[in-house]
Amino acid sequence: MAGGVAYGALMAGVAQAQTASGTASVEEVVVTGSRIARQDYAANSPIISVGQEAIQNTGQVTVEKSLSQMPQFSGSFGQGNTGSTSTGLNGGQSYASLRGLGAKRTLILMDGRRLQPSNPDGSVDLNTIPEALIENVEVITGGASTAYGSDATAGVVNFRLKRNFEGIVVDSQYGISEKGDGESFKVSLTAGGAFNEGRGHAVLSVDYTNRDRALQASRDYYLFRTSTPGLSTIPQGTVLFGANLPRLSAVNSVFVGEYGTAALPGNAAGFYTGQIGFNTDQTLFSTAGVKVQNFRDPETNAAYIVNSNASGTSQQVNFGFDGSSLQSDLDRYAVFGKLDYDLTDNIRFFTQFTFTDYESVGITNPTLASNVYGLTVPASNPFIPDDFRSILASRPNPNADFTFYKALNILGPRVQKYAYTVYQLTSGLSGEVGFRDWTWDAYASYSKAKFDNEQRGGASASAVARLLNSPTGGAEYCAGGWNPFGNLTPSGDCITFMSRRTLNQNSLEQRVVEASVQGGAFELPAGEVRFAIGADYRANEYTFTPDSQLNLPGGVSDVLGYSVLRDAAGSVDTYELFGEVLVPILKDLPFIQQFNVNLGYRFSDYSSVGAISTYKADFEWEVVDAVRLRGGYNRAIRAPSVGELYAPVSTGSVTIGTASPTNTDGDPCDVRSSFRQGASGAQVRALCLTQGVPTAIIDSYQLGTAQVFALTGGNPDLQEETADTFSVGAVIRSPFDHPLLSRMSASVDWYSIKVKDAVGSLPIKNAFQFCFNAGGANPNFDPTNYYCQLIARNPASGVPLNPVQPLLNLGQFETTGVDFQFDWSANLADMGLGDNAGSLAVNVALGYLDTFKIQTLPGAGTFDYAGTWGTAVESSAGQAHPEWKSVTTATYTWGPASVGLRWRHISAMDNSALVVTPTSTAHGVKAYDVFDLNARATLPWDTELRFGVNNLFDKAPPQAGNEEGNYDAQNYDVMGRAYYVGLRKRF
Repeated sequence: MAGGVAYGALMAGVAQAQTASGTASVEEVVVTGSRIARQDYAANSPIISVGQEAIQNTGQVTVEKSLSQMPQFSGSFGQGNTGSTSTGLNGGQSYASLRGLGAKRTLILMDGRRLQPSNPDGSVDLNTIPEALIENVEVITGGASTAYGSDATAGVVNFRLKRNFEGIVVDSQYGISEKGDGESFKVSLTAGGAFNEGRGHAVLSVDYTNRDRALQASRDYYLFRTSTPGLSTIPQGTVLFGANLPRLSAVNSVFVGEYGTAALPGNAAGFYTGQIGFNTDQTLFSTAGVKVQNFRDPETNAAYIVNSNASGTSQQVNFGFDGSSLQSDLDRYAVFGKLDYDLTDNIRFFTQFTFTDYESVGITNPTLASNVYGLTVPASNPFIPDDFRSILASRPNPNADFTFYKALNILGPRVQKYAYTVYQLTSGLSGEVGFRDWTWDAYASYSKAKFDNEQRGGASASAVARLLNSPTGGAEYCAGGWNPFGNLTPSGDCITFMSRRTLNQNSLEQRVVEASVQGGAFELPAGEVRFAIGADYRANEYTFTPDSQLNLPGGVSDVLGYSVLRDAAGSVDTYELFGEVLVPILKDLPFIQQFNVNLGYRFSDYSSVGAISTYKADFEWEVVDAVRLRGGYNRAIRAPSVGELYAPVSTGSVTIGTASPTNTDGDPCDVRSSFRQGASGAQVRALCLTQGVPTAIIDSYQLGTAQVFALTGGNPDLQEETADTFSVGAVIRSPFDHPLLSRMSASVDWYSIKVKDAVGSLPIKNAFQFCFNAGGANPNFDPTNYYCQLIARNPASGVPLNPVQPLLNLGQFETTGVDFQFDWSANLADMGLGDNAGSLAVNVALGYLDTFKIQTLPGAGTFDYAGTWGTAVESSAGQAHPEWKSVTTATYTWGPASVGLRWRHISAMDNSALVVTPTSTAHGVKAYDVFDLNARATLPWDTELRFGVNNLFDKAPPQAGNEEGNYDAQNYDVMGRAYYVGLRKRF
């Protein structure tokens, strides 16, 4: 597969399995998506096969990044995940999201068997795959629940391992970005051979992978990240007054009278409605109006970035955190061992063991004391600057506490360390029944995944409160006390007093037992009817133990910057029966060389949701030698996972965006929002008052942050998802004998996947929008509307207080599109360029997305997000839905060497806000084209060298959305140009 990706279904004749001698030795194979062994390698559903060489040519050290470049996949959590999760369930892990429907709807198999889930939602971490032994990766689109059970609603990714491996192979690879960071190193040792006169065979593979962080600050395109000053993102600190507003005259007395600024605006009653911030010299700055007034700190970039909006210009200051990762680090050890042994002439035994241990560290911005984590400061705090004290005294209640926002940079960045240990032991027997060609297979598997999530950089809420409320400023608790006003660094003693470390622990276990029989049943005029029947049992258990500091009585956390978490545990047992039959209908007729139908049924009984049935009906029609049609219907299910049923209730930081007159982002009650400034502004205002925004600030209310802290958790009342998949396609092999055309093949497949009762969290961003009638979801602005009931507000400040992101059987997802594949190769000698001119191969994999519809709740509006960026069915599914995505590879081979050029294309996308609000001016994502160069050469002494350059022309990622400096690391290359070199030696 020097040409790159190739469709396995395009191969003619018998499937080839690699042996020690490299010859074909398999007479019957099982096609991914079916349980029936066949002599011909024909798939009824759209299927692709990616070989190990194609994976290596991407230059990536994890297979996840290789797969996500393919048109069938959407970018999901992977190396770009920097680990800013609250429960430690995703950091450092790598997932595959087929069709943008999420990792939990993409079933991952290894040699047709289930792997240990790495996440309570049922997702499998691709880091646990023994990559050195991958022969190829087969991907089948659409429902495959009849063959494999739950979780295959979007499709199946089956990692086929090399069989009968002989010899010893050492493979290593080193890579680095042009910026000098993001170094990666990988080395594997694989040894295998036969013993006891060929009755047994053993293989052992040991793999070590190390990947370093890459920093946003090293890329020019990240240096322009801006945020509105006066928010929680700055270490100087700002004050939110809520309903207890100061007199405008007192504020202007300081700013105009002492600092010489222009007069600041206020409301009609003569009160100041903006925020006040603190310079490090203890003077004040203001964020009211369209200009930042009196900001003085030289250590923060004070060069204003001017942005247009409906009211003129707003001035922003770069307060970005320079230590953020754009690639998380990874330190992984993996061991795979397998033993096959012929106990008798017709009974075979196997046992295999996989063990993966790895660590990953994610670094994000420092703890932000904002929103629900805003600090409460008494008016008696001794460190309050005199200028600000005079402003406080002008409030109607001058002695009242005030809310203080501050980025706690003094504690350093928030660091989350993830330590994973995953192992699986599988043993089984197989043999011949002794009747016709029937064979039987049985195996049992036990696996476990343990995750430890250490969190650093948090602050103790109780310790901070003691410091702020102390009459001495906290000097009795730590040396010098703590002055929070301005970007001042307290003593190390005080930093230690405030800092907290937490540790959360997760455990997942899975037990599987399965037995099946397959073979030929009887003959029909068109051929033999073949069948497969079987039964299995599966059990999954989940336990979660949070740090006690995050799980205080009353359901609160003492740690600022990390979520409230609670203990959780649960289990699900499943019993299943399945059957499949292949029926030849017609054969050797004009334009019907062969027409077969494949029928399947599975009955499942879950301890959680009860009895469920899945079924399928596929066909394959060989019209002539060069043309084969395929397609069918599949009913698939996905039962809720143990995590979705029993996950702990927790809070997590969720981005809702910043309010603007030009889009539907942010809090609709914010006076800057399109809701307040639109035609229904009066109704929006009334609903905001009903929800709890104080009357005194309703006409000046601003949220002051782009994030809220939403509550999420498991729901034991969830029911199963169902998915209906239709597909139809054609596989075409060249009918021409001309040497320039004979090695040409193509396939085209149309698919439709409709998921009903989808399990997922209703994004709180959507709840805000729909509560305030976006898309017509609440035309009467009724406060009892379902979406509005998910929103609660702080009665003193009006800010959202732990809004709810419920886990529900929501509405439905529907995606339709077309996959196209083209392969061509020819010898240059046939072009008249000489007998030793080499050969050229071209491969094109192209995906067209026709629809990507999301309905959040039954009866709610359905919105089509095809061709847009910004909305995902879930956080790990990927929020890019381009109409066109392609990978084109051209490879020139000359003797023992080859060089290839790969072109990756993602079409331009609108912002998904336009789907709900067509008048929105929110920015989308520009078209993206990147070129990669790869080369390899076979050297003497069974040695192979490979090297390459990814992102050859150092293409910067396109900006995603309105915020300058925001990029989608899951779908676009944010690393810039990078190099790699690999060496493979066989002994």
